[in-house]
Amino acid sequence: MTSHLPRVAGLTLLIGLCIVYPFLPGDYDAAAVPLSTSVQLYGAAELALVPMGITWLAYEVRAHLRRKRDRQSTRSAYYFAVASLITASVVASAVTLLVGFGISKAMGLFGFTLWFYAVYRVLPRLKSLRRTEAARINPAPLYLIILPPAVLLVGLALAAPLTEFSRNRAIANSGEFIRDIEAFHDKHGEYPVSLSAMWKDYYPDVIGVERFQYSRFGDSYNVFFEQPRFLFDNIGTREWVVYNPNDEHRMFSHTAGFLLLTPEDLDRSQGWYAVHDAGVPHWKYFWFD
Repeated sequence: MTSHLPRVAGLTLLIGLCIVYPFLPGDYDAAAVPLSTSVQLYGAAELALVPMGITWLAYEVRAHLRRKRDRQSTRSAYYFAVASLITASVVASAVTLLVGFGISKAMGLFGFTLWFYAVYRVLPRLKSLRRTEAARINPAPLYLIILPPAVLLVGLALAAPLTEFSRNRAIANSGEFIRDIEAFHDKHGEYPVSLSAMWKDYYPDVIGVERFQYSRFGDSYNVFFEQPRFLFDNIGTREWVVYNPNDEHRMFSHTAGFLLLTPEDLDRSQGWYAVHDAGVPHWKYFWFD
């Protein structure tokens, strides 16, 4: 059991790194947000295994004490292992389908492949456990007890500080982009009509933020980016962070609105449900569900 504690700690650290990955400094990685969201979903769903893990561990301790007294113990560990594997498989299959259809097909396929491999590795040990009672306490319930709550706690504890950190970092790194837009205005007397291009040239330097986007709006403009979010921090919310030099911020949920609505109706139907001051002049962030 003692030898497995560092492994549990290392695995917890690895899972935590997967969760916070989109919020760290670095070049954009398209897999970062799907990976983080998927890991958080798996961790939350596997909380269903914690009660079984506690019961299994209690049995293991009791069986170990009986063995120390040279008393025969039952071979119930096998049944705990089978029940845990079946429950974990059902939960993992449901979450993987959700990930595949709702987040990323590639991530869903990877999840199924990883789980099939894990089951393939576990089955021989399961058969061995059926034949003979282990001489020591089985460490498996330790993983069931510690890992799912650890995943949830990482998300809850780091959601606010890491979201703010990555948002502020991307805002700070937009300075050169905004200065060049203003320099264009000083030179030509108007703001660019569009800045859409294949190469982005200006980098947020946040792994989960792809690029800065630009849209001209009247005599002003908006610079904006999508901020990654933790799964359980206002579930289902998407956040867009917007700069407008005249504080005339606009952020719209649907492209069709530009084509089908009058400017007045479009302005009233932007689609966000909350707006917040970002704490930096001329920056706000909008929440969409």
